Amino acid sequence: MRKNIKTILALVMAVILVFAFAGCGAKAPEKTPAEEAAESLEATLSALKSADMQAISEIAGGDTFTDSVESLGSEENLQTILKAMFGHFDYKLGEGEQVDDTHVNIPATVSNVDVHKVVKSWYTDLMAYAIANPDIAKDENKDALKDKTVELLTAAVDKTAEEADATVSSEVVFPMVLEDGKWDIDGTIDSSVLDSILGGFSGAIKELQENNGGK
Repeated sequence: MRKNIKTILALVMAVILVFAFAGCGAKAPEKTPAEEAAESLEATLSALKSADMQAISEIAGGDTFTDSVESLGSEENLQTILKAMFGHFDYKLGEGEQVDDTHVNIPATVSNVDVHKVVKSWYTDLMAYAIANPDIAKDENKDALKDKTVELLTAAVDKTAEEADATVSSEVVFPMVLEDGKWDIDGTIDSSVLDSILGGFSGAIKELQENNGGK
């Protein structure tokens, strides 16, 4: 079961890498640097909110999810996870602050389903399923286990989303940098900002691992 936690975490980290380095929009002389940076950030966040593999890949500019598809067993599983993780994601951008000609900081409010609750529910259901179906852990059943892991995680998100206090919001700042004529999210962005996008997923997984012996 611990391997499945690492599989899901690896997927989310793949999405984070896409997010951290994604950007679009050529420089337009009639717009201020802050406006150009905001347009690029809007395109990236909109692609994530769409939870669409093609849209995210187009923003990232390449074959983004090859490893994630392999880890999860199918594109269908990956698309299901993306919809679960970003189906409740939302954002509102504030006015960008120009630091210099190549750097702009853009404040934003981001929100998502509270993934701390999701992870607890998912792990409980996954353990219950494993106990009831011990053969699922055998190597020949690994694809079935991946499918069940994705199914239960999606169900946990849907279950949590129905609760009255399901959503968590955070005030964050996106550092934007101009490179090769395009505004991108700076690769040095704080990990806490990325975790806020995912409703606290990384923190929830870390807590779960610590509660299960740190593995």
